[in-house]
Amino acid sequence: DAHSTPLCAPSRYMLLSGNYAHRGTNHNGSWNLNLKGNHFHGGQKSLAHILKRRGGYNTAAFGKWHLGAALPPVLSSADVLPPFNFSHIFTGNPVDWSQPISDAPKTLGFDTSYVTMAGIQSAPYSFFRDGILDHDHSDVVYWNEGDYSLENGQLSKIMSSGEGSPEWDSASYNMILVNE
Repeated sequence: DAHSTPLCAPSRYMLLSGNYAHRGTNHNGSWNLNLKGNHFHGGQKSLAHILKRRGGYNTAAFGKWHLGAALPPVLSSADVLPPFNFSHIFTGNPVDWSQPISDAPKTLGFDTSYVTMAGIQSAPYSFFRDGILDHDHSDVVYWNEGDYSLENGQLSKIMSSGEGSPEWDSASYNMILVNE
């Protein structure tokens, strides 16, 4: 029995869960970092869990995650969490970026991962290795929508403004993943 949808996040959920998208936590899909987590219900198993437990496979996720994940823990100095600030996800939310994001690939049974939350199409323009931000969050830059010329002569395209790594290079995204 297979399920599909023409949309990115719902189809990922359907492939990994075997369920229709509307049976997840958000019938439209969970797309990016947020306060609630991924599209799976607590305790729900994924294909990666089954491959590990029943088949003894090592599992990995590389590339565009697009299933949602929860921000790292709130800093102890923050009394009240302000409204979620997506446009300034690293600098506008009082969370501890030295800690892993939760409800991420590891939660769903992947032994290792090197992912972006939304590929090259939207912020955050950063990789997460095993749930940990792969660059120093204090070095984050705000990328305005547009084209950026790189030293190697390629053009890096930012499709929607937002924060990310100062080393972000959408033109080399696939090769970065291949080299992992």
